[in-house]
Amino acid sequence: MVVAGAGASAIACASHYVALGVKRKNITMCDSKGIMTTKRQKAGDLNEYKAEFATECDDGSLADAMVGADVLLGLSKGGLVSGEMVSKMADKPIIFALANPTPEIMPDEVKSIRDDAIVATGRSDFPNQVNNVLGFPYIFRGALDVRARDITQKMKMAATKALAQLAKEPVPDYIAHAYSGESMQYGPDYIIPKPFDRRVLIWEASDVAEAAVLEGIAAIKPEDFDKQRYRESLEARLGMSYSVMRGVFNQVKGRKKRIVFPEGDNEKVIRAAAQCIEQDICVPILLGNYDSIRKKMESLNIEFECEITNPRYDERRIGNYDLKLLENRSRKGMTVIDAQRLLKSRPYFAAQMVDSGEADGFLGGVSRNYADVLRPCLEVIGSNDDNHCAIGCYMMVVKGRLIFLGDATVNVYPDSKTLADIAVQTAKVARRFGIEPKVAMLSFSNFGSSRAQRSERIEEAIDIARGMDPSLSIDGPMQADTALNMDIQSEYPFMDFDGPANVLICPNLASANIAYKLLEQLGDAETTGPILEGLDKPVQLLARADGVRHIVNMAAICALDAIRQESYWTNLSTE
Repeated sequence: MVVAGAGASAIACASHYVALGVKRKNITMCDSKGIMTTKRQKAGDLNEYKAEFATECDDGSLADAMVGADVLLGLSKGGLVSGEMVSKMADKPIIFALANPTPEIMPDEVKSIRDDAIVATGRSDFPNQVNNVLGFPYIFRGALDVRARDITQKMKMAATKALAQLAKEPVPDYIAHAYSGESMQYGPDYIIPKPFDRRVLIWEASDVAEAAVLEGIAAIKPEDFDKQRYRESLEARLGMSYSVMRGVFNQVKGRKKRIVFPEGDNEKVIRAAAQCIEQDICVPILLGNYDSIRKKMESLNIEFECEITNPRYDERRIGNYDLKLLENRSRKGMTVIDAQRLLKSRPYFAAQMVDSGEADGFLGGVSRNYADVLRPCLEVIGSNDDNHCAIGCYMMVVKGRLIFLGDATVNVYPDSKTLADIAVQTAKVARRFGIEPKVAMLSFSNFGSSRAQRSERIEEAIDIARGMDPSLSIDGPMQADTALNMDIQSEYPFMDFDGPANVLICPNLASANIAYKLLEQLGDAETTGPILEGLDKPVQLLARADGVRHIVNMAAICALDAIRQESYWTNLSTE
C-alpha cells in the first residue's frame, strides 16, 4: 500500500489500516519530499508522527513507490498521480484518489489505462464517493446516545465494518432514483454506500453504540442495552423531512421539468423560483404581469431568466386553450365565452397549460383559497382513470417520526369506496418517499368495539382497499393511540401489522384537518403538503402560510410526479 500524503488524515487512515490487519512494513508513505524512509528519520527529517511510518528502503519518489503497488491511498493534492504511474501498479489495483475537489488522478483517466482498477474519489459525480458524512455523524450519534466517554478504535472499527457490510446489501429503489435510475449493486463501481442511503444511520450508529457499551466506556450497561430497540428508535429518526426531501432533490436535479406557478408575482414564489433554478430542481414558468414581476425581482435583488406569461394577453387563450377547455366542459354547461373568461384567471390558464402539455406540472395556492385553486385543476385536468377520486395527504415529521396523514383537504365525508381509495393512494405516496406503508384506518373505537355506533363504512373500506392492493398492510378501525403504541397493540394480536403505523387515514376531512393542525401547533410537527394524488397530470397545491422552503419542496415533489408520469407513459408505449 502506498499513501500519497503524510498529514493528519493520511496518518490516521494508515493507522486504521494497520488496525484492520495491514502489516505496517507493507505501507509506504510519501510526503512532498518523496518516500518517508528510515534514512530520513535518522537524519531528523521526519517528525514524531511521520516517523511511525518510516520505511526500510531506498529513497525515492511517489512514482517509484507505486511500482507494483496493490493500493494507492491519495490524501494529498489534485493531479499528483499520472496515468503512467497507475500503469505500473499491480494487477487489479485499488485507487483511492481523495483530494478534493480535484483528485490525484481522475477516474476516467485511470479507466482508460487500467480496466481492472477499482477507483474511489471524494466526488459525487463518480462512482464510489468516499464522503466523511458517511462516518462522523453516525459515529457521534451512536456515541452520544449511549453517553460514551470517548471515541475508541473499537468504535471506529465497528463503523468501518458496518459500512462494509451495508455495501453488500441490495440497494433500495429510492437510492437508485436519487442517482437518475443508475443501477447499483456491490461490485467495482459500488464498494461503499451512497451518502443518501438512509440505512447508514441504522447500521452504523447501532454498531458504534454497541461497541461502546461492550467496551465499558458508555453510561449504559450491556445488560441494559437493547440493540434492536435502539435500531427502531434510529428508524424513527429517519423521519427528518430535510433528509427525505434531499433525496427528492437529487431525483429531480437536472431533469428540467417545467413547473408553472400561477402566482408568479408573489414575493415568496419569486424567491422560491430563484432557488429552484439555482439548485436545478425545475424550470419555473411564472404567470402574471411581466413588468410587475421584473420590478419585484429587482426590488428583491434577485436576477434569473425564465418564461413569464400574462394569461390576459397570451395568444393561446383565444383560439387554442378556450377551444380545448370548451371541449372538456361543454357538457357541464360551459360556452366559449365562459371558457375565454375563465382563462383570464391564472389558475385556469396554468391548469390548461399542464393539460395541453406546455407545462409539466402545476404549483399554486400561496395567495388564494385552497378550493379556488383546486377547482380549476379538477375541472381542467381531472382525476386519472386508475383512481376513484383525487386525494390530499400530508407528510409530517412528529418527534422524529415520519407519518402520512390523509385526507385533510379534498374529500369532505368519504364513502367506503372513496375511503379505500384514500388509503391506497396515500400508501403510494409513502412508498415514493422510501417508506413501506403500515396503514391504520382511524376511528373512535377499536375494531368496532363500541355497541353504540358501528364503523361499517370503515370496515367496508378496509376490505375494498385490500382488494385494490393485496400487498397493502392495513387494519382498523382503530383509535389513534392503538395505531401508534406497541403496548396497546399487544392487546390485539390479530392485527395485520405490528409496530407504529406510518399512514393514518382519518374517517372524514374534518377530523384529518383538525389532527394535522393540532400536530403542527402542539407537536411542533414539520409538515410537507398537502401532497395531491389521483389527478391526471402533476398538480400540487400550497397554503397561504407556506414559506419559501416549503414552496421549493413542493416544486421538487411536483417535478418528481412529472418524471414518474413520463416514465409511466414511456414504459407503456414500449410495451
